[in-house]
Amino acid sequence: VVRLPTDVRLHDLDSIRKGLPDQLSVQLYDYIDSTNSAMLRRHEVRRHSQAGAANHLILTEFQSAGRGRRGKVWLGDYGRNIAMTLGIELQTNLNALGGLSSVVGLALLQALELEGVHAQLKWPNDVWVKEQKLAGILVELVPTKTGTLAVVGIGINADLTNAQASKIDQSVTSLRRLGASISRDDLVVAVCTSLLENFDVYSRDGFAPFLEAFDSAHCLQDQAATLVLGRESQEGIVRGVDITGGLRFEQNGVTRVVSSGEVSLRPAAREEPQ
Repeated sequence: VVRLPTDVRLHDLDSIRKGLPDQLSVQLYDYIDSTNSAMLRRHEVRRHSQAGAANHLILTEFQSAGRGRRGKVWLGDYGRNIAMTLGIELQTNLNALGGLSSVVGLALLQALELEGVHAQLKWPNDVWVKEQKLAGILVELVPTKTGTLAVVGIGINADLTNAQASKIDQSVTSLRRLGASISRDDLVVAVCTSLLENFDVYSRDGFAPFLEAFDSAHCLQDQAATLVLGRESQEGIVRGVDITGGLRFEQNGVTRVVSSGEVSLRPAAREEPQ
């Protein structure tokens, strides 16, 4: 006999479907390796079918191999957090999709703001609250005959247990710790709604309309930061993002643009008081 803790509420698929636009189909898994991997498999199998990965949402109660950027693993508890991937078809060449992760991040902030959660972005794909990670984004792009399939993976710490948090190699928080009472189902609907709105603007006008919003929401804007490229670390000042979504990083008065790739950004180390 398996019993769930009394404070765990599993996703209600019917409730989620009722809140989403008719164009989106939804799959809910009890257990899966990764929602992004599942979406990529779906695309591969159904690439010639109308019921492919575009306009499709995959949710799971638990990921055994949730993926983040740079090969990192996304950890979570069964039935407590949000692990979702949305497939969106863009009529644009893959090389012209700069800033897409930032557009997704802004959609997350918009959805959270409606619930009274004031968060910030950390380039290129994290959502932070007071220097603690609340959510992460993994966008994977697949060329298609008509453009590009964006596989948009999102992980949100809705209710992270202390045991699970202790396994994560950085400071994290959760919606529960922040006092937010929104249900996981309602947040999934809110996030999807914001994503579709942002993607509509992005597909029409590109990243330009989002530049100012990202800089305003970036937790390290105009602050000293450390850029980590492999084993090398560089100190500088964050000066926003450019039209490609690359980071404008100033060193010794010279500003260059850094693409996300295998790069990590963190606040500069603070000097301890004497």
